Amino acid sequence: MKLRFETLILHLGVILLLWQNGSDVMGKKFYIPSHRTNWFKAVEFCSSVGMKLASIESRAENDEIAKFVQTTDKFNDVGCAFWIGGSDLGEEGSFTWIGTGRLVTFSHWSPGEPNNANQTEHCMQLVYIPRFNQKWTWNDNGCTNRHMFFICEGTECVSEFK
Repeated sequence: MKLRFETLILHLGVILLLWQNGSDVMGKKFYIPSHRTNWFKAVEFCSSVGMKLASIESRAENDEIAKFVQTTDKFNDVGCAFWIGGSDLGEEGSFTWIGTGRLVTFSHWSPGEPNNANQTEHCMQLVYIPRFNQKWTWNDNGCTNRHMFFICEGTECVSEFK
């Protein structure tokens, strides 16, 4: 029981830190943790702190998240990529948001994407690689073979944790 309590305290501390250091965009709170990982571990981490991998449901939201990312120390003007919560793991070519289960209806794919290269790319990333004309567009990538930063999303802060 003591271990569980200590784990809960750690998670509450992380949640407090996230809500204090994240960014509020269109009613959602976004946070980029300081470690890189694969898509599955990103889903796991966001969930462990009461959040989910980010879903992007409009061009305005995509632009606001891009502005937020540029204010962080995870942004690199030469190129950077971040896991977001979309995948077609359930059905090839049918992308859904893991946090809501909804189909991806708005999309902002990079030219030629999604391409499921080598039949291994099923998880979505937000990319900024200007030399390839990828400026805050989306790419499908292998869920386990790329370690990158990721964007967690939450919609409310639980009042007793403030």
